[in-house]
Amino acid sequence: MEKHEDVAALYHYATMIEKDAYMDSPTVSWPGFFKQYYCSNRVELPEPLRHSGVDTLSAIRLRRSRRSYSPEPLSLLEISTILYHAVGIRGWDGDWPLRVYPSAGGLQPVEAYLVAERIEGLEPGLYHYIPLTHSLCLLRSGSYMDILSTIALGQEHIVEAPAALLITAVYARTASKYAARSYRYIHLDAGTVVQNVYLVAEALKLATVVVGAFYDEELCRLLSVDCYIEIPIAIMPIGKRL
Repeated sequence: MEKHEDVAALYHYATMIEKDAYMDSPTVSWPGFFKQYYCSNRVELPEPLRHSGVDTLSAIRLRRSRRSYSPEPLSLLEISTILYHAVGIRGWDGDWPLRVYPSAGGLQPVEAYLVAERIEGLEPGLYHYIPLTHSLCLLRSGSYMDILSTIALGQEHIVEAPAALLITAVYARTASKYAARSYRYIHLDAGTVVQNVYLVAEALKLATVVVGAFYDEELCRLLSVDCYIEIPIAIMPIGKRL
C-alpha cells in the first residue's frame, strides 16, 4: 500500500460530520463483545483491590510517565487490580456488559494482553485477558520482553520491566455502527484505558509509561492477530519503582 504524507489529514477530512449530510452506512457486521476461542491453559486472577490509600484527585495530580523499573517481581494481585480497573466488567445491564472504561456506543473494542516476565505465581509468557471470567489465557510460554523491546524500535527500558500490557482494538465492533469514523472513536476508547492504567499504577505506587512507537505488523505477529481486524494501539511496560 502506497503511503501518502498527508494520509492522516485526508482521513480526518473524509470523516468529518457536516450539517445536512449523512454518515456512511456501516459495511461490517457486529462481531460480538468478546473474542471467542478455546483456552486450554487459563489462570484465575485473585479478587482485585477495590480501594487504595490514594484518592482519585491525588492520583491524577501525581501521575507520571516512568521508564525505570525495579528488578523486583510484580504480584499477581497487582496485575489483577490493574487489569480489572483498566478493562474489567463492573456489572451488567441485561445481556450488555458494563465496562470500567467509557466507549463510543458502548461497543467496547479494546482488548488487553499481558507479557509476563517476572510475576509471582505466573509462568513467563504471553497472555490474553478474559474480562468475562477475570482470568488470563496463556497463549504462548516464554520470555518476550527482548522481542517486545525490538518491536518498540529498541526502547531499552521495556526490557527492564517485569511485565507489559498490550492494548489493541477490534475495529469491527465500533465500525458496525459508526463506519469509517469509528477509527477516531477506538483511539478515544483506548486512551481512556491507558489513563486507567496510569491512575491505577499511581494508586499502587508502580511505574508505567505508554509507548506508541512500534512496528505494527511485528506486534500483530507476536499476538497472532490480523492488523486489519485487530489494531495494535499501545504498549505499557509496568513494574515496581526504583
